[in-house]
Amino acid sequence: MTRHRKDRGLRTERVVASYLQQWWPYAGIGRGAGKDITGVPFDVEVKARSAFQPLEWLRQASKRADGKELPFVVCRMNGQGEDASEYLAFMRFADLVQLLLPIYSDINKDSVELEPERCTQCGSWKLKEVPCRTCEKATNANI
Repeated sequence: MTRHRKDRGLRTERVVASYLQQWWPYAGIGRGAGKDITGVPFDVEVKARSAFQPLEWLRQASKRADGKELPFVVCRMNGQGEDASEYLAFMRFADLVQLLLPIYSDINKDSVELEPERCTQCGSWKLKEVPCRTCEKATNANI
């Protein structure tokens, strides 16, 4: 790995940690073989690579989390700048469904009638006629 690629990887970890500090103020970068991002209640594997090996990266995060934390990968692709909100993130589908169930299970409409749309305030995806959960969480702070 060239020095440039290594520096880009370290910079990406700092950008991701800084982004997460909006919600978890103690988010920081780890060193060595431990977690890439510390001070958060999940295990994030951060990658800034030209080769795309999502299964290998997810296995790396899952092994380190060892069933104690939610593992997922944040990936900065070539050509992406330093806006971490635009990076890719992926996890096991079963984990995603478990996260979505508490959010969407209390909606009283038939899910077939629900249409996704962008929140006009924050830009996150939400369901039409349903308050934006991202904005709701931001106003309530400490999620």
